[in-house]
Order: sequence, then C-alpha cells, then structure tokens
Amino acid sequence: MNPESRTARLLGPPGRGRFKKAGVVASLALVMASGAAGPATPATRSASDRTTGAADGGDRCRPHQDEVRVLPGGPADGRWGCRGPRGPRGATGATGATGATGLQGQPGVQGQPGVTGVTGATGATGTQGEIGVTGPTGPTGPCIGIDADQASEDFEIRVALTGGRTYAGIRDQRTGEKENFLWTDLSGRPDYPAGGAAGLPCDVSVNAHNRSTTVKRIKFDVVTTTGQIWEAACVAFTTTHPATLNCADRTGRPKPWILVAMQPTPGAVNGGV
Repeated sequence: MNPESRTARLLGPPGRGRFKKAGVVASLALVMASGAAGPATPATRSASDRTTGAADGGDRCRPHQDEVRVLPGGPADGRWGCRGPRGPRGATGATGATGATGLQGQPGVQGQPGVTGVTGATGATGTQGEIGVTGPTGPTGPCIGIDADQASEDFEIRVALTGGRTYAGIRDQRTGEKENFLWTDLSGRPDYPAGGAAGLPCDVSVNAHNRSTTVKRIKFDVVTTTGQIWEAACVAFTTTHPATLNCADRTGRPKPWILVAMQPTPGAVNGGV
C-alpha cells in the first residue's frame, strides 16, 4: 500500500482543513514574491501553478497532516513530495549462460525394410566386333631332334640335334660292356650348315648299314631351316671294346658335311634340283 494513501486516511476533516489553509498561505507568499521579483508576471501564473498542481495529483503534492508520522519505507520527516519524472530505461542485462543440454531422447522404432525391386530384363547381346589384324610372326624357336638305329647286335646308334649342334652317339650292346653312350660332336666338321643360304640344322636322322665286315658305315643327315639336306659319314668300329665311331678319312682329317645331290623341290617325281 502506498504510504501517501495510508497517511491521507489517518487525517480527519480538521486536519485536511489545516493543510488547505497552509497551502493557501504558501500560495499567497509565492504570488507576492513573484510580484516583487517581476511586476510583468501575469496574474494568470498562479492559476497555471494551480492547474499544474492539480495535474500532478492535487493534494498529493502538498502535506495533508499536521502530525508527522514516519512509516516504514517512507521519508524520514514523514512528508511525501511530488512524484518525479520517469527515469530512462535501464540497459538490457547480459544474456544468461546457456543451460545444460537435455538428455537424448530414446531411438525411434526402426522402419520396415523396403520391398526389393523387380530384376530388369537382360539387354540384347551386342554385335560381335571385327577380327583384329594378325600379328607379326614370332622368331623361329630352337630346333631339336633325335633319331636312332640298330643294324647290328653289337651296338646301336643315336643322332641328336640340340642347341644348334649335331651329336652322333654309339652304345656297345655286347655282353660285359657298360652300355654307355659315347658321343661325337659333328658340328665342328667342315661345311657344317651354319646359316646363310644353307640355313641352320633343324632336324636329324641316322642310317646304319649292316655288313658282315667289322667296318660298319653310318650316315647322319640334317635338314636345315632353308629346306636343304646335308650329310656326314662315319664308321663304327667293333674291334675295340667298347665300340666307337670314326668320322675321319684315311689321312685322319675329319670328313666334311656334303650337300646331298638333288635336293627336294615342289612337284618333283623321282627328281629334284
């Protein structure tokens, strides 16, 4: 409750009268003081003061009691003055601290799996591409060959081609022999085909003739990469143990390779070149 309101209710009619008289005396004094200070002050000023006093609350701005009663929260002399003008709005207070994050909600119920879509139709087979160009022919691989002959009960013959070289072999078959092959390299003999027009040896064969004499003549042949046929002759000796091959002439010189007379030719019938 406003202390002014409480004070006004405590005063009776006599008290209010005394306050009014005091207010009249104070107003007259102010008018006289104004007249003394400036004779040009219009007489309507006192009326304006009264109007302003009435607008400010009338009797609220003037004392209403003779006895001074000090109320809790009121002025020390128990007299209330006029209400002053409203003060400016105070500055906005600082933003308060952000509150703590709330608890995480419960996970929602998992949705149902979607329906699997229908498999699309298989597309048509594309047109087959054209055959690519044939690549170049690779280099000729190494020629390897072997042949065998046994024209006598005393020994057997082998001829082998490997690594570009031709080897002649003999193995004794008589009782008591170790039956090991004995090899002779025929590649170092004169006129061995080693390239060029003759070509390189690419396959081999052997021919042994069974004669009653102790000298057994044997022929070894090679066919080259150019289609030529070359031949070397040797003799098998059975007078020694084990049997051996001798590919030299009577003077001890190695027998040369000989280009076979009449080479095969396309379309030939009992002929050649």
